[in-house]
Amino acid sequence: MSFAGGVTFFPIRAVPRNESMRREEFTTHVDTDELPRLTVSFGGTPDVLRERLAEGGQAPDASDLDVSYRRTPADDPGVLGVAHRLTGEFAFEAPLASSDLHSLVDATSRREEGDRRYQLRIEPGDGDPVVFEKEALLVYDGDGNLDREHSLIPGGVEL
Repeated sequence: MSFAGGVTFFPIRAVPRNESMRREEFTTHVDTDELPRLTVSFGGTPDVLRERLAEGGQAPDASDLDVSYRRTPADDPGVLGVAHRLTGEFAFEAPLASSDLHSLVDATSRREEGDRRYQLRIEPGDGDPVVFEKEALLVYDGDGNLDREHSLIPGGVEL
């Protein structure tokens, strides 16, 4: 819709209340056989999660998303965050047990140099998972400080 003076307004799509996502709608599982895998399953409406993952209507690739983990004051479970790299906007947050985080980091760190990666498998709930191979996973303490010792930081990356 355009108005005098060149001002253009774009309609904003209203998101009904039932389309919000809560951490409680997610479950996580870590499998350390072969290529370590972090699986995130969503119990809500699949299209809502797919829309949050997509940016500008485009399905993301692995380089478009950053994965982080934040310890909570209770320390278990912590919060797994998947965010868009360019905007920093969270696609979603999910609970992740600290023991699962440590299993994933340990298994990935034991892999051969140059092959230290893990698989992030996101299951929206429609039988069509989204799978990414990732190298980085940044771990933060409850105060927001980076915990380098428990993070996966690829060689050549400076923070």
